[in-house]
Amino acid sequence: MPEALSFTIPPAAETVTIGLFERAIQDVRRLIRDVDYAVTHETTGHRWVIAGLHSSAPTIEVRPLADGTATLETLTSGLSIIGRTEGTELPFRFTDDALDDLRRMRRLFQGRERAGRVTFATDGREIATISRDIDRRVERLLSGSYSALGSIEGMLEAINLHRTGTFTVWDRMSAAPVRCSFPKDPTWTERVKALLQRRVLVTGRVSYFRSGVPRSVTELRALEGSEGPPPSRKAHFGSIPDLTRGEESVSYLRRQRE
Repeated sequence: MPEALSFTIPPAAETVTIGLFERAIQDVRRLIRDVDYAVTHETTGHRWVIAGLHSSAPTIEVRPLADGTATLETLTSGLSIIGRTEGTELPFRFTDDALDDLRRMRRLFQGRERAGRVTFATDGREIATISRDIDRRVERLLSGSYSALGSIEGMLEAINLHRTGTFTVWDRMSAAPVRCSFPKDPTWTERVKALLQRRVLVTGRVSYFRSGVPRSVTELRALEGSEGPPPSRKAHFGSIPDLTRGEESVSYLRRQRE
């Protein structure tokens, strides 16, 4: 099992500038934070420390202070798939937020102070190299995704009002953290805040990974507290063509877990 994660920043030019070094650390830290949240269900997550630092083609090794084995395994698995030329199934806790973090890393390969690539490794073994084609790699992993009008139910957490308003719902059926976008106006904002830490039913356009696990909700149409008996599953979940072969998604996911 991996004990630490390292990343190397070979520059496109002869040296790595302070600006590039700082941006790389920020981007990797954001990726670790989002995967850690999806794995631990804790907004604070683990505390990570620098375990090693090498100056030539700067290499930074980081590890969690507490037991972060599950987070490291998810990061290792997800980054390995990103680094391969084939394969489209991401690990369960490698969420939409983590994929957005990888897309954002494209900035590291632009401008005068840019990296040639960023290489990730665990226990001295290289697991992935990302470069300016990271957008294309992420889109490849999302091939086969599907969206439809529907609903998810779960605990509402992690409200973010920076730029686009978002909150996280921990989906009751899949136990996955699902990012939900909402209109950033006073009425919606107060509604979301009032339902923080409560079980809710979110209705809108639900996007799914190819596995059938929900990844995000956009075009929000309704947000309601859901403290009573669970709603009819048949009323709120559809089927995913080509994946479930017409079977309801809930039944399909339940059968996969049996």
